[in-house]
Amino acid sequence: MSSIKDRLLSPEVRPHLVEDCCGLIDQSVKSTKGLKGIAVKGAYSTVKAIKPRFVEGVVDALLDEWIDKLVLFENEHAAKKLSTPLTSYIIAEKARVAEALVAVTDARAETTKHKTAAGFYRRLRPSALEHVEQTIPDLAALVTKYAAG
Repeated sequence: MSSIKDRLLSPEVRPHLVEDCCGLIDQSVKSTKGLKGIAVKGAYSTVKAIKPRFVEGVVDALLDEWIDKLVLFENEHAAKKLSTPLTSYIIAEKARVAEALVAVTDARAETTKHKTAAGFYRRLRPSALEHVEQTIPDLAALVTKYAAG
């Protein structure tokens, strides 16, 4: 059986996964409430206005590293010989999964040439972990959708 990395990053799946991940990001931004929501929505719309395909480009650029992080959880799941599906394990470990995924984004924000986007990210970073963690069940659904087999 191939790993989730092989299935999720296959040329047939990758563009659809990128599109769906962007949809998750859009939904997360739209659902943010209060003053924090105003800041998040403002920064997001500014970045998208400056470079409309920026989010898709970033997701595609980071996808391999994010999937590498998910593979670590796939390996843990296999080592523990759990009878539950991998996606259930990802959801159960959502705090750790979110930290692993955000660590990838943190590292990229430190080295990006997109200074405006990096500045927005640094200002919004304190809430990023919470947003990603809330999105883990939806991410797990994408894993099921594209990596089942």
